Amino acid sequence: MGERSLKFTITHRSSGLLSRRTEYICGENARSECRSCTGQSVTTPPTKLHYEYGPLRGYIHNRDLGYAFELDFAARVYTAFRANQYGSPAWLKPRHIQPLKRTGLTVHIHTETIDTGERRQTWGYLARHVITKISQTRDSQLLSESECDGWYIDAPAAWVTLHPTKSGSFYHVLSLNNGERDDYKFTETGNRETGFMVRATRIHKSFFCDDAGIERIHENVSHDEITELSETPHKPELFVPPPDFRRVPGLQKEIRYSFSFRTRRRWEMLKDSFILRNRISRFIRPR
Repeated sequence: MGERSLKFTITHRSSGLLSRRTEYICGENARSECRSCTGQSVTTPPTKLHYEYGPLRGYIHNRDLGYAFELDFAARVYTAFRANQYGSPAWLKPRHIQPLKRTGLTVHIHTETIDTGERRQTWGYLARHVITKISQTRDSQLLSESECDGWYIDAPAAWVTLHPTKSGSFYHVLSLNNGERDDYKFTETGNRETGFMVRATRIHKSFFCDDAGIERIHENVSHDEITELSETPHKPELFVPPPDFRRVPGLQKEIRYSFSFRTRRRWEMLKDSFILRNRISRFIRPR
């Protein structure tokens, strides 16, 4: 295909949960493989969880074709739908969201980035040791604190192609009080880390009051580590369903989509089944 390629596997550990996800990138096409996991309490109160893993699933976003695919490797079936650049169904229209009333309170999010100066070789790159601390307060009341102790390398070329570095910082926040939204203030100290994470330990603490008004702290510790990394070129076949897989309207035990969504997906499947086969054939044909 000529574009830069990347394959990496990330292992995640948190509260007894061990999961792995493998990502493939070639140009602007991406593929992800992982198993879903659900936790059920085996004690009362819930102090210990029993985890059950689902079947290995794959998700492909082929921007060259303008399609997204979901694969069930054990059942050898897949779903397909026309997708926009973000991977959402192309037929979904943006919803108009009414502006929320403001609470008059302000959440202050402060990020401190500390480069420890430590360096080590990993995966053929020079990794740097960086600690990132984030605190959230609402009108001087501490809501949460988090710390990420990580090692980062300069992002591989394929990663930068798919995820170009943008100026500023991105935060996903939504704070509602009785249906009203807080305002936000962001501040930073230190140089923001924009590299590719190869290893990190994250500690997150949330501060709240229970129903009795007693102050509580919830702490979560997680570990992420890249256990495989390769920039060997990928073949086009990796970004389309295998030829012996059968297309179906939906996978077993998937997210329960609305009736209107499932109906529209079936109609799209009937409408473009022949067109999709021709597009896939041209995509994987040697160029």
